[in-house]
Amino acid sequence: MNTGMKTIEWLFSKLQVDDKWSVRTPNGFRWWADRNEQTVEVVGQETGPDGEIGYAVSVRTELLRSLHLGDGELRVIPILMGFASMAGPVYDQEAKTLNLCSLVRVHKAISKWMNPLISVAAVLQIGEARIMGSLLAKMLNAEEALSGPPHHGLRPEPDELVEIIATLIAPMGAQPSRWSPAEFQDAVDRFMNQPPALLGLAGGPGFTAEFPYGDHSSLCRAMADQPHPRYGNGLFLLQSFPVKATSDTDGVKLALSMNKIELTERPAGYGFGSYAYKDSALHFTSFFPNAIYRPGMLPNIYFSCAQRAREMSVRLVGSDWASTSFTLRHSPLGRMMER
Repeated sequence: MNTGMKTIEWLFSKLQVDDKWSVRTPNGFRWWADRNEQTVEVVGQETGPDGEIGYAVSVRTELLRSLHLGDGELRVIPILMGFASMAGPVYDQEAKTLNLCSLVRVHKAISKWMNPLISVAAVLQIGEARIMGSLLAKMLNAEEALSGPPHHGLRPEPDELVEIIATLIAPMGAQPSRWSPAEFQDAVDRFMNQPPALLGLAGGPGFTAEFPYGDHSSLCRAMADQPHPRYGNGLFLLQSFPVKATSDTDGVKLALSMNKIELTERPAGYGFGSYAYKDSALHFTSFFPNAIYRPGMLPNIYFSCAQRAREMSVRLVGSDWASTSFTLRHSPLGRMMER
């Protein structure tokens, strides 16, 4: 059994999926912890430069059906994007559906600590669909995507797992963030004042790193003092890429198109989070609750952000780092350092 399918079997066991409320698929499974179908599958694979095979593991939860995105609806969608945690909204133009999606590469060397992250992402998707589905359906004039497995219909009572947000995630979030200032400083000292970063700074409970972006730079910020409104304390990530859309609604369309690529097709970094458009920039936001903290995890998160920064530099400004002639004076942090 390959690493991707081992992850699928681990998730099936860890989530305690009930056979009655699930359906096996060739590459994973569909299940109903509540009344929104969630699909967990291996959707692709690729071979890395060292010959190791990475498997793209997708988690997606149905949220809305019969959704037609006009300008009015596009002004509502940012509600989902701005408070994203470990998933983002993906719109299917043909099917007129909106799903919550996460997508990550898993290979043998990281599966031991990545699998628990995927399980938490799955649980959060289920909770978010349960909490927001009805309200969003009304706001967007759409249909809530409720269903059940064949021959069983809608589930009368949710799985106990649905209560984990209230019984575990939120209580742990009521405690101080588990990411310490010392960890941020250590990550900066060890990794962020050398390629691929142009510059890195640690300040209290967080860090700011800067990556090449055409003739300028993109910023990546990790903050342990920005709690999530639902999950409490943890680690908030914000990557910002300057891009000028012709209007805010076109900016939302761009963010949705980026979500479709990164959260269903090919992840750049870890596909936990969502793009959003604001203030002439495309932002990728993620939030990792206290419950998923592991010592030594921060450098892995940083390098996943570096991978995204390179991908976005290529996509948005057509500049790969290998051919970028970058000078520090073009950068916001560089200008701060010169003062």
